[in-house]
Amino acid sequence: MHLDENHSHGSSSGPLSHLMEEEPKVQINLAEPDVISSIAPAHLNENENENEKTVGPPPDPQDASPIGEMVSPAPQRNVSKAAGITVIVTLAGVSFLNTMGSGILIAALPTMARDVGLPPGLMLWPASVYALAAGALLLIFGAAADVVGAKLMWVSGSFLFIAFTLGIGFARTGIQLILFRTFQGIAIAMCLPTAVSLITNTFPRGSWRNTAFAMNGMGQPLGYSLGLVLGGIFTDTIGWRWAYYLMAIINVFLSVASLWSLPTVHHYSEKRWTTRLVHDIDWVGAIIMSAGLALLFYVLAAVSTS
Repeated sequence: MHLDENHSHGSSSGPLSHLMEEEPKVQINLAEPDVISSIAPAHLNENENENEKTVGPPPDPQDASPIGEMVSPAPQRNVSKAAGITVIVTLAGVSFLNTMGSGILIAALPTMARDVGLPPGLMLWPASVYALAAGALLLIFGAAADVVGAKLMWVSGSFLFIAFTLGIGFARTGIQLILFRTFQGIAIAMCLPTAVSLITNTFPRGSWRNTAFAMNGMGQPLGYSLGLVLGGIFTDTIGWRWAYYLMAIINVFLSVASLWSLPTVHHYSEKRWTTRLVHDIDWVGAIIMSAGLALLFYVLAAVSTS
């Protein structure tokens, strides 16, 4: 007994006695969700995962499926259907007349040179100066249109094109023919760069804009082809002058329709348009580039003439 008492007394007073007397305690901090989730049943964790999936961030519109894109509503036009058709016909029509005049000239050039007394050395100049003037001034008129407005620039060039087309029909000398063809090229340079701006400001992205660009580009080869045919027909029948009269008559209708159909495009600024025209355009760069294009076309014209 004495040994048992000593053994029990020694064990109770030993270094491990406090571990045997105290029970383990578990403290749970409710502010820590990881602890709760570690002791929660498995089916509760699964429900929480499902809820997180359902209340996640909204899907990105860019990740929409092709089916959603197919059923999305088409963009609306900025003008009515009648005005949209008129815009397409007007811009494509002037693009058509641009090359139609050149086709008529090529087909009727021998007769024209004989009627106006054009020397053989200047036989190809009526065709060359047109491309020279139009190509050299595209950048300048395009930059000026950003200040004064695309519609004003296009309408001004279209009406000037009518006047110079009639001037070609009334020309009596070779110099007059060359000059009117030069002025005609200047007038068409006012229309060509602004047509792109008018189309993009009239139609949003979609089928209407694609149709407008397609028709505008298609007008040039069709105009040249028809000009070759009409030039030969008019030259052999009522005379080549009537071919240009017909061009002017068609252009009158297109120009009048443009006053109603074309949108007004302005780049608003606190500066006056005269100040912007002087200071906001890189005239030095535009003139240098135009002079380079003019020199290139001049060399091509001289080589083709020789």
